[in-house]
Formats: sequence, structure tokens, C-alpha cells
Amino acid sequence: MTSADTAVDPRFVGSVLGRAFTTDPVFGWLMAGRSDLERRLTMVFRAFAEAADRTSDAQLVLDPASRGASIWRPPDQWKAPTVDVLRNGPRLLRAFGPNVGRSLRLLTRVEKHHPKQPHWYLEAVGCVPEARGLGVGPTLLSPVLDRCDAEGLPAYLESSNPRNIAFYERHGFVPMPLFPLPAGCPVITPMWRDPRP
Repeated sequence: MTSADTAVDPRFVGSVLGRAFTTDPVFGWLMAGRSDLERRLTMVFRAFAEAADRTSDAQLVLDPASRGASIWRPPDQWKAPTVDVLRNGPRLLRAFGPNVGRSLRLLTRVEKHHPKQPHWYLEAVGCVPEARGLGVGPTLLSPVLDRCDAEGLPAYLESSNPRNIAFYERHGFVPMPLFPLPAGCPVITPMWRDPRP
């Protein structure tokens, strides 16, 4: 719910991530044929951020210059409650349109392979295109990864962009075996990070 003890507006997190994911391969596939991609992605990520904000101890992290954001879900709370799924259904239907079935099939597949061991889940992280390569990423990961290390907890993510694998590896994540995806979906790489002593 907070970043460095300061409340973060989930709507703003959603807007930043909406811009950040306009070049993402998986979200491009999910939104194939849809116009106004940034607006639709902002709807999706605002729904994610608002749902996380209602979760006890979830962390929304925003770069001080608003160039990047991340959504972290705490151990054993990585799956959105049914009430949030129902609340956000109309918004996600508007965002995905005729591709909503594709997105639900992918979500089901991803959730099926989610690790059961308690961990912090990096649901989303990204920075706006003009800020890539400027060192924003570590500010979006460090607050929760430091907490993971202090509490002896692992972290998990699914990378929807192969270009980001090396970045996550520099922060201690290692790729896990790939799982089957719906036909035509770009690769999604699950990654795990054990706590550092």
C-alpha cells in the first residue's frame, strides 16, 4: 500500500505502467487489434494496482520522478480475491474487448503454474519508454527485495519480455522451467529469487 511510508495513488501507478507496457510482447498479443493501446493498458494496470492496494501489506512502489512503478503482492496473497475479479470485470472487458477470452485463458495457465511456497510476488514492474536504461528499475525492486532478504523470504515474477531477463538476473532472480502457454502467446519466463544473507 505504501512506498517508503508514503501513500502511493494506485491510479497513478496504473497510468505509469500503462505507458510502460505499450511495447510489451505479451500485452501486445493480448491487445492485438485493439486501438488506443496506452489507454487500454492503463485501465488494466489501474485495476491491478487498485486491487493490490486493497490487499493488506501489498506494496505499490513509484519512482520519485514518476518514471516507473511496481506492484508487489505479499506472501500467500498473490491471487486476486474473487470480489476484485468481479469488481474489475467490466473494466477488463472494455480494455480487452473480444480478446478477453484469450486473456482469461492465459491468466488461468499462469496461475496454474504459480509457486505454492510463500513468497513476495512482483505482479508488474515497468518504466516509461524515455526512462529506460536510466537506473529507474532498481528503485522499483529494492524496497521489497531488501525486505525479502531481511525476512528470509523469496520473490517470484513472470517476465513477459525476454529483454528484461538479464536485468532481473542482476537482482538475484533465476529463470525457472517454462510452462505451456496458449497457442501464439509470446514466451513468459517465470523467475525465482532466494533471499540473500
